Amino acid sequence: MKISLNGNWFCEVDKEDIGRNQNWFKYENFESKKSLIEIKIPISFNILKAYENFEGIFWHYFLFDFDQQIKDVDVFIEFEGSNYFTEVWLNNEFLGDNEGGFLPFRFKIKKTTLLKVKSNFLVVRVDNIRRKDGIPGLFFDWFNWGGIYRDVNLIILKKNRLEKVRIKTLLPSRKKAIIQISYRIKGSLNFKWSIIEPNEKNENMPIISGIKPNQNFIEITLINPKLWSPDSPKLYKLVLESIDNGKNKEILFETKFGIRQIETKGIYLYLNKKRIKIKGASLHEEYIPYGRTIPYEKREEDIKNMKSFGFNALRTAHYSHDEKLMNAADKLGILILEEIPLWGFCDFRNPKTFKLAAKMLKKLIKRDYNHPSVIWWSVGNEIPIQQPNCSRFMRRLMEWVRMHDDTRLVTYVSYKFFIDLTHRKADIAAVNVYLGWYYARVNQLNFMADAMRSLSPKKPWIFTEFGAGAKYGFKQGWNKQVKFSEEKQVHTIEYTIRTLNSKDYIAGWFIWIYRDFRSLVRINQYQQGFNRKGIVSEKNEKKLITKLFPKIIHEKRKVRDLTLLGFLLNAYFFPLLFVYNFIFDFFILYSMNLQYKRGVKKA
Repeated sequence: MKISLNGNWFCEVDKEDIGRNQNWFKYENFESKKSLIEIKIPISFNILKAYENFEGIFWHYFLFDFDQQIKDVDVFIEFEGSNYFTEVWLNNEFLGDNEGGFLPFRFKIKKTTLLKVKSNFLVVRVDNIRRKDGIPGLFFDWFNWGGIYRDVNLIILKKNRLEKVRIKTLLPSRKKAIIQISYRIKGSLNFKWSIIEPNEKNENMPIISGIKPNQNFIEITLINPKLWSPDSPKLYKLVLESIDNGKNKEILFETKFGIRQIETKGIYLYLNKKRIKIKGASLHEEYIPYGRTIPYEKREEDIKNMKSFGFNALRTAHYSHDEKLMNAADKLGILILEEIPLWGFCDFRNPKTFKLAAKMLKKLIKRDYNHPSVIWWSVGNEIPIQQPNCSRFMRRLMEWVRMHDDTRLVTYVSYKFFIDLTHRKADIAAVNVYLGWYYARVNQLNFMADAMRSLSPKKPWIFTEFGAGAKYGFKQGWNKQVKFSEEKQVHTIEYTIRTLNSKDYIAGWFIWIYRDFRSLVRINQYQQGFNRKGIVSEKNEKKLITKLFPKIIHEKRKVRDLTLLGFLLNAYFFPLLFVYNFIFDFFILYSMNLQYKRGVKKA
């Protein structure tokens, strides 16, 4: 049973960090407060005008009732997302804390006597203060939304129950599927299982079912399955019901799932035994005026728009988005590439950082394992892979992921073009390249891609970021080289797509980014606190490039393989990129430091 604790909460800012010492978590102190702010959870406190750029501490208070007739259960308070460090008290008793801003966590209420019939007092202290040993660390290039910005629920579970239900699908061929269902039984339980093929006439008619005693594994073979893909997002339903003397009693677990398999063979990527080329865009979990608390219908609208452009994939940048996005992706049919916020300059020497990253990945895999739309895990983005400690960190983390999920691809995203050998340990080589924007010219892409690929020639490659900034409405007509013009963005993206489409070893690409998003370090006249590389504005206004997607999305340029003459003509390009790789680290550290010290206002 799930009881929502969303609704009208009260909160107050704690600029001087005095709340703990003054026992703000006690009800008698709450009663005496006269200047509390009323907010509707879930929401980020940065939505409040007075605290729109605030990084610091907010206390949140909520009163709720509880039905004391509910007996013999385990009770949890679950937060689906709260950024970044969260501490929780219930009726003056400390329940626990959590580090990490993008994944669910829950606290067990060990004594149900702690819960009262009326006016249970829930207190949540949240801070979005950056930490050197945090994930992400001190510096990152997106807005640091804080607060309880996803759903809060009271979870009530019976003592005898099913846990950790996982659905794994294998395809010996497109005509035969093996469905493996694993689970854990807590207590004692017998149940009936059913797989239902949803249809308009009778959605609840099982196509296969059975009775299972106290074991932990079911394997089913399905002939002529309906496969899940972006073109045909067919979903089945798994229902597990308790039984007593052959009679159904209650639903223990149910979820929708898809039958699909993702794999690589040589330089190619295959979905359901068919070769596929990924074509998509990245997306930050941000939508003005909602912040990160985006309504489900808006998430569906984003996916529908992406599919209308011809995209078949979406990369969640640079952290775990709300599970509502995965639900929409399963339903509408778009591939999801997920990652954790191990971005840039985290503390890779610190064992605590690895432990925290491993914990985040384990939570993410647990939450999204049954979503057919999710096809890969990325363990980091634009990290200094040339450093031995970082390379070891990435290799260990990828192996950690494989221990917990052998059904999906695992990789990390690099920006080191010619000095990254760690790609060889990944399932697919992923790289961010901004030719024509930050460095060089976009027409050198053919040469660069072929040269870069020589480091891992037997793997498929994905260009996980490319693009150019454009301020919506800023047009320059025939001149395609004016920075932040929509024509410049068109020229850069169009040339890159056509080039990447022409190369077999390029298994896919992602435009950076779908929608403009807040970034306080970007303060020039065109950006004004936003990263403007979106193909739509922060208000979802479509830029010029969106009109061309139907024409260019599948087009290929005629390109020549790298020759000795081509190498000599472009020889100056190598030292330029080497210099770029070394100065980029300094640029990021310097610019992000400005963001941290100047752009973020302490309210």
